Amino acid sequence: MSRTVEQCNAYIVNGLVASYANEGITIDPTAWSSTNHMRLLCYSYAIAQSLGEQLQDLVLADMQEVQAKSAAATPLWLQDKAFKFQYSATNPQTLVNVGGVTQYAVENPALRITKAAAVRTTIANHVLIKVAKNEPLVAFAALELTAIQDYFNQVGAAGITYDLVSLNSDKLYIEGEIFYQGLYSAVIEANVIAAIDGYLLNLSKARFGGDIQHTDLLVVIKGVEGVNDAVIERVAARQNSQALFGGIDLVLAGAEVNRKYAMASGYIVQETTAANTFADTLTFTAE
Repeated sequence: MSRTVEQCNAYIVNGLVASYANEGITIDPTAWSSTNHMRLLCYSYAIAQSLGEQLQDLVLADMQEVQAKSAAATPLWLQDKAFKFQYSATNPQTLVNVGGVTQYAVENPALRITKAAAVRTTIANHVLIKVAKNEPLVAFAALELTAIQDYFNQVGAAGITYDLVSLNSDKLYIEGEIFYQGLYSAVIEANVIAAIDGYLLNLSKARFGGDIQHTDLLVVIKGVEGVNDAVIERVAARQNSQALFGGIDLVLAGAEVNRKYAMASGYIVQETTAANTFADTLTFTAE
């Protein structure tokens, strides 16, 4: 924000007084006459400085206006738009064009349901946008997905096709043995499972649409207080639509098969098939 001529003049005069003081010279601007050369010189510089700052403000305002009207269409710009999507089952959220900018007629952050969004370029002029809502993350309902698709059709860049998807969570199977200090026997299972679940939740939010590496799971487990060691026999991941073990193995019979798994839905939770949850497949041995 630009400063007034008076503010610039005070800044220049104070700086001048301080500079002279460093050299052991004392000057008193209050004693300057209206025609004092030093006073006139400082004021002339102050006028130039203030005008320069005002011009900078005008240029910045013009740049911001252009930016606001332009669909940058970068992944971060599109992700930000996904987070600003509004939905109401009873009150349609209409978009209007204000000064060349497409925006909601009424901005209401309470109606922003997107909690995770990932943007990927698939083929030329096609952008895949994965979205999820709520915490823990879940897929959009059909009407919500239709609404956000229409939203991107309006706010996105011309000539680009935006494909919005929202899938049920991928599933993660872990089989292994956890060795722990006996004094933690009452809490060790709950703590280890909570640590893994917390890691998966944070991973899904921080790296939504990314991948999961099996080596990170071992780090998480061994980081739980009371755990001495862990031996992982099998790690498998699948899409929600696939049957148990219908996806890929990352670890099988204790050996690495695949280093990482790309989450189809963008987020992943522990296996939900009966008798195959973490509580079923992780064993705990005191030592």
